[in-house]
Amino acid sequence: MMSLSKIKRSDLRFGEELGRGGFSTVYKAKWKRYTFKSPQHVAAKKLCRVEVNEVEIMSKLDHENIVKLIGVVDEPPDFSYLILELCSGGSLRAYLDKQNGKRLPDDLFYRWSKEAGRPIDYLQKMGILHKDIKADNYVIAAENTLKLTDFGLARELNATQRNATGRGTYGFMAPELMKDLELSPSYDIFSYGVVIWELWTTEVPFKGVDVHCIIWRVCRYNEHPPIPADCPPAIAALMRQCWEVNRARRPQMDHILKVITNAEADAIRKSTKQRQLLHGPWVLEQKIVEDTDGSGKLIGPCGIAVNPKSGDIAVADNAGRVMVYSADGCRKFDLDTKRGLKPETSTLPSYITASLDGVYFLTDETQYVKFYSKNGFYRGKWAAISPQGKASDTENTNLCSLGIGGKDQLFVGEIKQQYVSKHTKDGCHVGSFQVAITPYCLAVSSQGTIILSDWSSKTQAVHIVDNSGNLLQVIKPPSEIKTLMPLCSLTWFDDIICTCTYYNKRICCFSLSGEYLGTIPVKIPNDPNSLMFTADGRRLMVSYGDAEQYPPSGIAVYKLRLTQ
Repeated sequence: MMSLSKIKRSDLRFGEELGRGGFSTVYKAKWKRYTFKSPQHVAAKKLCRVEVNEVEIMSKLDHENIVKLIGVVDEPPDFSYLILELCSGGSLRAYLDKQNGKRLPDDLFYRWSKEAGRPIDYLQKMGILHKDIKADNYVIAAENTLKLTDFGLARELNATQRNATGRGTYGFMAPELMKDLELSPSYDIFSYGVVIWELWTTEVPFKGVDVHCIIWRVCRYNEHPPIPADCPPAIAALMRQCWEVNRARRPQMDHILKVITNAEADAIRKSTKQRQLLHGPWVLEQKIVEDTDGSGKLIGPCGIAVNPKSGDIAVADNAGRVMVYSADGCRKFDLDTKRGLKPETSTLPSYITASLDGVYFLTDETQYVKFYSKNGFYRGKWAAISPQGKASDTENTNLCSLGIGGKDQLFVGEIKQQYVSKHTKDGCHVGSFQVAITPYCLAVSSQGTIILSDWSSKTQAVHIVDNSGNLLQVIKPPSEIKTLMPLCSLTWFDDIICTCTYYNKRICCFSLSGEYLGTIPVKIPNDPNSLMFTADGRRLMVSYGDAEQYPPSGIAVYKLRLTQ
């Protein structure tokens, strides 16, 4: 137990108010100590009476991420005070509020996530439960160090003790805590999951929701704050584990800290890749089947795909052909776009993609999705299904965009009725949903969100929706690049959204949260139509050329030259 000073009220000079809670107010103060030449700056927590339990618990604690208790003032009939280490950066919640919804930098998010968790790990090993873990109860000390404070509800763990001695804050509390069950260290783990959510979003959980509604939604429906689409999968999974209804299944803090450390290392690696992606240097490695004289080698190339199994490049053009080339530009075979159709049916391929096992998928004017083996043999076709349950083989249907997600799930964009249809790779319909913009362009991020743009100079936006079609984010370009619209294609790599602008031949990049990151420094020979990265992000394929046969047209292959 740390030695505490009995401090006289007359030795304190009070300054500004630092914070206010339901049962206390904290002031900045100067403590005139005779052992020091100059006054010591401290925080004075004003109470109606000294909480003996809080003093006893805090006097046992000595951790770099816990605010230190220096002494107490207890001089009736005046108010009593706890004299604490001064953390001049204010509360974490106040800092997050100042962000106005803007995310923290990755390095600060991961640092504070660990600094918020370490004191909980320490407390659990000491047999102590804080019971009110939230951003309001963390303060920022020197060098941006996060420290846990406010132990007014803290209790030493006792297997037979119930929660009737005091509750925490609704919106952060585990459901069993609201039901007054026995004390458990998993209480703080649940609340810590909400703190991670606060750090990622900078928002307030259940903001504006009535307390009784929070209790009902958490206890009855196991509801928790919505996890944003751009949250790293490991962190999103960690939040869900912390919020497990069965408290025995919630992770231990030492495991949580390991997960966060690993996620931080992944984020650093991804950040390095993203910097390389945006700044290069990119060099033009080759041009495949470039038509410079209008002889028709490649007429208005549109959709392009890189086969992840073979590395082959497939490209569809406005002459109704789909040609497959090796990575070095040698033509290997064509996909028979007429197979499965009536002889008089015309076809104009638009989008093409390839699954992990090398199967090609194609949308075209026939209003079907057709699929081919990795060697180009026609294997069949299937129809998209509208949200009303109607198949795509109707006149009021035009399948345009196509994307492939995790477990080779296919997403097909229909542009007349504005919907997206979901299928397994064998064509089995999984579901459909309406979208707010015409899905001319579609891609699927590594986190399973669907990225859409509509080739419209009026909309000038990219929509991100979840697997059920719920709108998660609208990305609007900053004013300085709005004139570069419309968007003719989009793709993604390492959670960077890359949009291709038609008239100005620019590849603009955005984060999944909507931040404009810059442009990829490549010079595209003619009007771009589609773009695609190889799986490792080392090569970028861009199809270019005009449907009216204004040369040149072809496929430009850019290689990222890595630097030390």
